Amino acid sequence: MDCRPSAPVADKRLAQAILERNVEMAMNPFHPTTHSTDDVSTPNDRSAFPEDLLQQAKQLDGKAKAALIQVLLTQLESDQIQSILEVGQRELAEQQRRITPSKNRKTRLLLKKDYSYQDRGLSEPTQYYVYIRRRKPKLDRYIGTLFYVPQGCTLSYDPDAEGRILFNSPRNVFQLRDSKNPAAVQVVRLICLEPPPPDYTFTKQQNDMPEIYLRLEYLDPNTYQPIAEEAYPFPFCMYEGGMLDRYRWDVSTMVLPASPSDVTAAAADSLSMLHPESDSANHTASSQAVDVPSNDSSHDGSGKDDLGDGNFADEQLGKNNAKVPRRIIELPTTASITCFLADRNDSSRVLDRMRLWVAWSEKAMPQSKWKIVQIETNFILLNANFNRKILSVSLDQAAISLESSLPVLMKWFYDLSLSVSQTQNQRQYSAAQLKLAHRLFAEMSLPQDDPLVVLKTLFGVEFSKTSLYR
Repeated sequence: MDCRPSAPVADKRLAQAILERNVEMAMNPFHPTTHSTDDVSTPNDRSAFPEDLLQQAKQLDGKAKAALIQVLLTQLESDQIQSILEVGQRELAEQQRRITPSKNRKTRLLLKKDYSYQDRGLSEPTQYYVYIRRRKPKLDRYIGTLFYVPQGCTLSYDPDAEGRILFNSPRNVFQLRDSKNPAAVQVVRLICLEPPPPDYTFTKQQNDMPEIYLRLEYLDPNTYQPIAEEAYPFPFCMYEGGMLDRYRWDVSTMVLPASPSDVTAAAADSLSMLHPESDSANHTASSQAVDVPSNDSSHDGSGKDDLGDGNFADEQLGKNNAKVPRRIIELPTTASITCFLADRNDSSRVLDRMRLWVAWSEKAMPQSKWKIVQIETNFILLNANFNRKILSVSLDQAAISLESSLPVLMKWFYDLSLSVSQTQNQRQYSAAQLKLAHRLFAEMSLPQDDPLVVLKTLFGVEFSKTSLYR
């Protein structure tokens, strides 16, 4: 009679022997004769774990790792085991989020770089455009623009299964300095962009604004400790008058210090730069530096232009995911800005460009068409649907007047050039027109406070602030 075990049994015993040997090899270093159970480090005390042992454990297969953990659990106190269970539960939830796609979501968010940075000789994008993508049939729709960082910044971000775009440290911390009051400084950490509801979708030329929120955390500019977490309607928070007004704040990237001593040194340097004349001034700056809004709503890799499903690492995000009420940004009333043609003969070029924009709007924005109204020698460009004046030209005075603030004017042309650039039928535009639309799209997205520069970009001719014809 053949007493040899069957093949399945032999394979099982061999696997068990290999498993036991792997566990024994890994366990030998864990039994120093001078250590007691009190010396076992807690799960969060990663610094006390010997690196060589960690590397050995990493080399084990999954079953051997599980067996090793089971052996080690017998040497721990109940509170230590409980803490390990909590870590395990969080890891299970994390893995579940990674493998469970949001099947019912009809749209998702994505970011695209502003590639005009290459023309400016920079190595990193100065800003990122936010789009929403309809899944079936595929269609992208522009939503808004994140911070403008003049020196460039490469964001690191990932999507999660719930449709959020999560910003990863250390590339998500920014310093905001008031352009008119340099002593007013804010430090913010971007947390995520929250998408509209799962059932939200859109069609071509749809002009509603989905409920998208930018969630961020305010940090103390001296200690870099969290102060408050806010969620703002996006892109309204970036508009003129918004809490993150792109025309108010000068934005730069920050790398947070790694140790408390570094924090103290960095804070001292920051304060001395703001008020080098006295310690008392430094104290005043530290107490007034942060301008935190008072409302109560409470891999390091480069960003990807096209996003897939990813993981969600911010444990606190779910706790603060309550809906934030929409806020309407009231734009301040501003006096009309008037500039003058440097050469009166350029007036015909100005009128030709205005007619071109009207033609663009009829093709690319039929729901928001523009038109020109002539009153004697004055030509007014306005939005026909909303009857809002955009700008007006006086041939007699060789002058052009902006009927809204400069940021609002730039937003008009940003939307127009974007619609042309994204048109489905580009054959209705010449190559020169498409090139102009792409250039305006990039230029009108950048903060600008000089109307002469904006007008030259729009019309391609020179302007001055005073009339050259008396």
